Amino acid sequence: MGRTAGSRNLDYGRTKSEIVEHLTTHILASDRTFLSFRELANAAGLAASTLRHYFADREAVLLAVMERLHELGLRHVAEGATAERGPAPESLRWFVGSLVEGWSRGVGRAHELGLTEGIGDRALGPAYLRTLLEPTLHSAEARIALHMARGELGPCDVRVAAVELVSPVVVVLLHQRALGGASVRHLDVEAFLAEHVARFLRAFGPAAPR
Repeated sequence: MGRTAGSRNLDYGRTKSEIVEHLTTHILASDRTFLSFRELANAAGLAASTLRHYFADREAVLLAVMERLHELGLRHVAEGATAERGPAPESLRWFVGSLVEGWSRGVGRAHELGLTEGIGDRALGPAYLRTLLEPTLHSAEARIALHMARGELGPCDVRVAAVELVSPVVVVLLHQRALGGASVRHLDVEAFLAEHVARFLRAFGPAAPR
């Protein structure tokens, strides 16, 4: 007996996951900031009509890719939050360094995708925050709270502190790498990180005893 028109084949879920996996890999490797629905279908080796069988539109494809990027990043988010990296100066320097290292391994491309597609889009914008940007901030919050509990940082709003720790690094990486700033106005990223962490520790370090 043939399959009822409009019904899903038994391996629908597996095939859909494979498409998302393939497109995630393709998007991370691409230097394109925009891919049309047809280009996404071509990248997956499918006709546009076949891709539409699994995803209603381009937005649905990108939402699925962002979810997959979130899944791929969970291990790194957990490591950033809890890995033992010594006292606050060494630990925070490791944390911001890991942001830079991850940026060159695909995280940067993921953020570029989220910003390019998310700004002004009521679905993709919140999805980018939920799947990519907020997990990074949550990881920073957890690490800051850890050092606060040890008395290595003074009492503070950990969310505010996390934004102050992460956002300058992201701006520098967008400037130097995503936007080509290294050729416009070069910045020594390693020197910046050392200075940034030193200033962060001066701002959020424990109060001097009276």
